[in-house]
Amino acid sequence: MPDIWKRLWYDKAEVEADTVSQVWDTSDSDTPSIATPSLAPAAAPKNIGIFSATAMGVSLMMGSGIFSTPASILGLVGTPSMALILWGLGAVISFGGATAFIELGLMYRRNGGTMRFLAHAFPKPKLMLAYLFSWVMIVCIRPGAIAANGPVIGKYWLYAAGITDSSGWQARAVGFGCITFVTALNIVSAKWSLRLINLLTVVKIVVILVIVITGIIAAAGGIHVAHNDNWSRGFAGTKGDAHAYASALTKVFWAYDGFTNLVYSLGELRRPERNLPWSIGGAVVIVGVLYIMANAAFFIVVPIDVAINSEEILAAEFTFRVFGRSVGQIALPVMIGFSVFGAICAQTYGVSRLLDSANEVGFIPYGRRLCGNHRRLGTPVNSLAAIYALTLLYLLAPPPGKVFDLLVDFVQWSTWLFYGLAAAGAIVLRYTKPHHPLRTFKSFHPLNIMFIAFCVYITVFPFVPPSDGVSDTPYPFYLSPLLGLIATLLGLVPWYFRMAWWPQKTGINLMAWIEDEDAEDTREELDAERHQQERMADSGERGSEDSSGKGEQVETATSDGQAK
Repeated sequence: MPDIWKRLWYDKAEVEADTVSQVWDTSDSDTPSIATPSLAPAAAPKNIGIFSATAMGVSLMMGSGIFSTPASILGLVGTPSMALILWGLGAVISFGGATAFIELGLMYRRNGGTMRFLAHAFPKPKLMLAYLFSWVMIVCIRPGAIAANGPVIGKYWLYAAGITDSSGWQARAVGFGCITFVTALNIVSAKWSLRLINLLTVVKIVVILVIVITGIIAAAGGIHVAHNDNWSRGFAGTKGDAHAYASALTKVFWAYDGFTNLVYSLGELRRPERNLPWSIGGAVVIVGVLYIMANAAFFIVVPIDVAINSEEILAAEFTFRVFGRSVGQIALPVMIGFSVFGAICAQTYGVSRLLDSANEVGFIPYGRRLCGNHRRLGTPVNSLAAIYALTLLYLLAPPPGKVFDLLVDFVQWSTWLFYGLAAAGAIVLRYTKPHHPLRTFKSFHPLNIMFIAFCVYITVFPFVPPSDGVSDTPYPFYLSPLLGLIATLLGLVPWYFRMAWWPQKTGINLMAWIEDEDAEDTREELDAERHQQERMADSGERGSEDSSGKGEQVETATSDGQAK
């Protein structure tokens, strides 16, 4: 137990290197370039071991999704049986995507993640896909997701306190406090941010396990709950609306979104060749099993009509029915709130590294003056402040009402568009760079293709009108995906001026960084081939020496025999 506790808090596994291998120039030049260490900002230390790496994925995936979306998914598909199939399907498809990100992450072991993957897989025209991903992730996806999670914490904690928040502003106030605290902690200390993520990951796994075990006991008759026909009805009443299933899958993948969180901080990961596959793959497997079992537990206890009407507090309704007020309405909702709080911690840590990487490679004009870690604190202070400001805009600007569903669908459309493109990039790079020296893991292409197909599905079908022509939301059915599409396309304006017009005007090559990284990978490949040839030559020489030595021994023995 002391060893486990020490690993949880300090995670002092073998250190591959004290700092990242590259640091960036902070001069006034607008061209990305590698600088001498004396002139560069503080390099990011390799703080992330295998426990923290796994926790970053688990903590983000097990955020608000499993607690806030099962009720709406059930309402969209009609029956618990079909809802459970979608949750299982989400696990399999997410694992297929995770393997692609593992392969890409081992090939490009720097901060930035998907931005770098898209840049290397699809460099033309002028890194457009990588730029658009960085734009929409920094401006929309992550700030919007953090803003959506904030009020969920407030709803659960207010529910535990017995406060009715009809306006939604009290929940937003709680979310504001949580987001402010997390940002401040990330500014002050990266290590303590990771320790908090580790601790809250343990908390949320315990919460889910309590729900799962309680559901099993209730199903076995060990806990008395009111009988319902959720499972006995089978698939009777299952809906067949393509638009509804697209919306339901969007929410399922919202809950599974997070397995990519680690790739934005790869430059801070120790021993990536070992830790990356185990942490990302293990996170998806752990979360997938717990999600399926937790949903089964919810629908064992809560009747279908009550579950649908409970909206984002289905888990609180479950615990209230099983444990009563003291535990069900107070203790567990508080713990669930802390679980969602952990997701905000993981999101904030990851996106700040992406913004810093976008600054480093020159995507943001003169952004490199602001990027990099603070010399004393060792954290990306300016990047964290920028993400905080954008998050507050999403948190406070929308009017009260069904803001959560709108934000979830809005940020998910662009998320899975680029996740699908990144998985396609893994397939493309297998053929364009078949001998990449750092490809120590190969993903399974059929699983990758399945992942890409579902990414296409949930980006196309939200535009298909419901079969009855009536939207189940107070806003038009196409509004969320349309906002996601518009937000993505708006990035073409800064992309053109930054990546096409500005280099043409100034002669600055803003693609030099990817050319340098490709050249470095080529050098590593040639060095690896040369070392292999040298080892083979050495082995051949040793074999020849051994053969000649044996021949001399035989000759000597023969001579001795003749002499006798």
